[in-house]
Amino acid sequence: MKAAGNGPAETTPIGLDGLPLGECTRDPERWTTAADEDAKSICRACTRRWACAREAVELPRAEGLWAGIVVPEAGRGRGHALRQLRELAERHGYPVRARRIFVEQFLESA
Repeated sequence: MKAAGNGPAETTPIGLDGLPLGECTRDPERWTTAADEDAKSICRACTRRWACAREAVELPRAEGLWAGIVVPEAGRGRGHALRQLRELAERHGYPVRARRIFVEQFLESA
């Protein structure tokens, strides 16, 4: 994308879903290790927050910081975080496919 007459403009990479890619794609390590308050703040202001929440629920082993919510690798906190993410996504128009959630529940019970 170029600005008219002002030389090259900054481009924003677009994901396959048509939404701009989030800051987490530039520094993924920051979002998969211990989440800091700045990273959470960036997530909460991101234009893909609701799509990200849906992706976290649909991916079988998502963990780390997703849509401003920390998803633990295992345990009760994981189920709670995934429920929060599902509610966020669906409340903002991003329905979650149920079949992936059942896969996640199966993996947790195994």
